[in-house]
Amino acid sequence: MDNSSSQSSLGTSQLDATINALQGGLAAAASAAGPNIAGWIKTLQGNQQLSGISSELQNLHDALTSGNSDTGALASSLSTLGEHTTKVAASATPDAQDKLRQLGQALSTAASQLKG
Repeated sequence: MDNSSSQSSLGTSQLDATINALQGGLAAAASAAGPNIAGWIKTLQGNQQLSGISSELQNLHDALTSGNSDTGALASSLSTLGEHTTKVAASATPDAQDKLRQLGQALSTAASQLKG
């Protein structure tokens, strides 16, 4: 298996895990958030086209690990990630497009739930 193929399947399984965590609700997603976000930051590292997403993931990770539960900041970060992820879906590989759209929607929904 070549590197791009293994990278693609890694990304697809990572997408599935993230979507599943978010679809389980915010409480369920919270327990997996730290390692999941750190994994995405590592996956996106060095990809200039996705640097905005990577930067926002770092903001979200910092907010979650700081101990301050500023729901406004978390909601804003999730909303930004949802928008960026949905936009990126258009230029993604065919096998990832639907999953990225689904992830973008799940992030936006999580942001709305936090805004209450």
